[in-house]
Amino acid sequence: MDLNLKTRNKLTKLLAMLGSSNSAERENAWQKIDDTLRKHKRSWSELTEILGSTAAPDPQPQMPPDVDLDESKFSPLDLITYILKQYLEMREHEYLAVALWITHTHVFNKFMVTPRLALVSPVRGCGKTTVLSISKVLCARAEKTDSITAASMFRLIDIKCPTLLCDEVDNYGLLSNGDFRAVLNSGHRRGGAVTRVIDGTPRTFSTFAPVALAVIGSLPLPLMHRSVVIPMTRADGSREIRRFDEGDLGDLEAIHGYVYRWALHIKLDTDPPMPTELRNRTADNWRPLLAIADACGEDWGAAARKAAVAMSSGHQDEDPAVTLLRDIRQIFDERRVDRISSVVLVAALVGMDDALWGEWRGIRDDRQPRKLSPGELARLLAPFGIRPHSIWPLYRTSESKSAKGYFRRDFEQAWRAYCGSADGTPAQSSSIRRLRAI
Repeated sequence: MDLNLKTRNKLTKLLAMLGSSNSAERENAWQKIDDTLRKHKRSWSELTEILGSTAAPDPQPQMPPDVDLDESKFSPLDLITYILKQYLEMREHEYLAVALWITHTHVFNKFMVTPRLALVSPVRGCGKTTVLSISKVLCARAEKTDSITAASMFRLIDIKCPTLLCDEVDNYGLLSNGDFRAVLNSGHRRGGAVTRVIDGTPRTFSTFAPVALAVIGSLPLPLMHRSVVIPMTRADGSREIRRFDEGDLGDLEAIHGYVYRWALHIKLDTDPPMPTELRNRTADNWRPLLAIADACGEDWGAAARKAAVAMSSGHQDEDPAVTLLRDIRQIFDERRVDRISSVVLVAALVGMDDALWGEWRGIRDDRQPRKLSPGELARLLAPFGIRPHSIWPLYRTSESKSAKGYFRRDFEQAWRAYCGSADGTPAQSSSIRRLRAI
């Protein structure tokens, strides 16, 4: 039986409140909508049908007005990179990466993965909010917020499938909020969902949607690995940067209309050729972006591949345990030994430049930073079947002492399975020193 007009009007008003900047008001609206639906034995999936096309949020964008752009002369990347350069200071390949990400929000549902856009800066005032403000106009179904809860996020995605633009993410408490991390991580891949028990009944909410995150500092490693990372810095004054004015959006609205129509008709290769340097999750992140670049022309495809390699070279797309295996192999190769004590190995790991181990935050990246310990090293290696032994110098004397440690041979199988070939020339067994003071 259809709900009466009064109830439908009530739901319509509550839906409008979901866009409020007040998080408490948004949560209250969610709860009242849920209570109303349950009272009438209806589900969220029936909301569009209940309210009709004029009241419910349309999961597809409305047709933008026609714009006077010659589609034979421009691609979305021409237009978006031009606009970004007017308002922001970035490196050339970062302009392209952001333009690709913005364009992908119009076609993300054609792909298995929607990479997160991570805008990270050391301090405030580096242009992150400007990127999000521009994206709010250019992206598909954009929803910009400075504060949102995990519950609001997965409900909003489930109903509207928006592009979520999240500012002030350093205030979201991601390191301690596992629910929030689960929503953001799961929504990276098609079919991502979270299940919650509401009034005793399990319900599943979709989390698959494009998300941009602006943060001072960094994000948890699993989320960084799911992201195209843009390091933001303050403009140095070497060239004039326009001030972004949200009251003057004519150019951006025209470009949005162009990109919208381009996305309606473009044919994309969802499995484009990938640079050999991109592997695993990094390749997944860039696959939709490279497909878009190829559709915009051969030159854009080549430029996007150079950008992908340049931007990915500094980020290991690996679990910390695999990074640990690689770093241990480097230590064995550099020292040219066949055994090493746990204490010496940990000291070498902690001393590595730009490594995780001097400020180790745990396998889930959710602890206060501290130096890796021999005990934590053993726990990280145990799943690979690698365990510490009592090791002695090869030529023992009456004064020799044993210590807990590892033989090179303990790692060989794991290195082959998880690390591939070593960088440079691997140490040969004939040249490895067998004697070591431990």
